[in-house]
Amino acid sequence: MEKEDCIKLFIRNIRTLRMQEGLSLTELGKRSGVPLWMLEELEDGTLSDEMMLTDTLRLAEVFHCKIRELFQ
Repeated sequence: MEKEDCIKLFIRNIRTLRMQEGLSLTELGKRSGVPLWMLEELEDGTLSDEMMLTDTLRLAEVFHCKIRELFQ
């Protein structure tokens, strides 16, 4: 799978999981510790170069899944 495809899946999965949980971006930011601006960029279709593995791990923890599941 191409890098771009993985990024698109990641973005889609975060948005879908957030909506399923009924979380606003602000609430997701509070729960995960990921800055709101980064989550807004993410849902706008871009993956910030500033997003780190620790941010991805925090999101996976909020959604009770493994990091790899966010990219599938």
